[in-house]
Amino acid sequence: MPTTKHGYPRPIILKDGCEIWLRPLDSSEDEKRLLDFYRRLSAEDRWYLWHDVSDERVVREGLLHYDPNLMLPIVALDQDQRIVGKATLYRYFPGARGHVARLRLILDPWLRNKRLGTYMLLDLIQLAVNLDISLLVAEFIKGIEDRAIASAARLDFFAQAVIPAYARDPRGNSYDLCIMVKRLHGGYDDF
Repeated sequence: MPTTKHGYPRPIILKDGCEIWLRPLDSSEDEKRLLDFYRRLSAEDRWYLWHDVSDERVVREGLLHYDPNLMLPIVALDQDQRIVGKATLYRYFPGARGHVARLRLILDPWLRNKRLGTYMLLDLIQLAVNLDISLLVAEFIKGIEDRAIASAARLDFFAQAVIPAYARDPRGNSYDLCIMVKRLHGGYDDF
């Protein structure tokens, strides 16, 4: 999928005035950047991810060499060209769920609460609209990702379901999973 038609690379300015650039992950050039990004995450942050990103083989085989028809990773880069955030749109093959996409987002700890997550979420929403996706699904762990839940709600995601005791932290405490959805419209009228 050519992403240049979606306006990448795209600059954004955070609350503190820091300039960040959004663009698709480049498998051939971003391996070191992506590995460095995951190394900067705390063990607790990595605990809740879908993949064991502490394993370089998992990052190389599962996250860098992806099918662009099914997985669209967008990265945020700072002025030093470091990856400081990664947002991914996971698509289904064309079929019964071809109109649905899941999303996931992770940020460098020092850039949290500076609006980067909101901007990246907005970017995925726009990308989904451009790709004729009509339903976005996001999963959040209540008690761990409450700020992300609140941000998603402000962008018209709503809680569709809660699965009790779905996740456990390293100490064995249980947390509920909140599944949020957002319905997208096919396009916008020009005026």
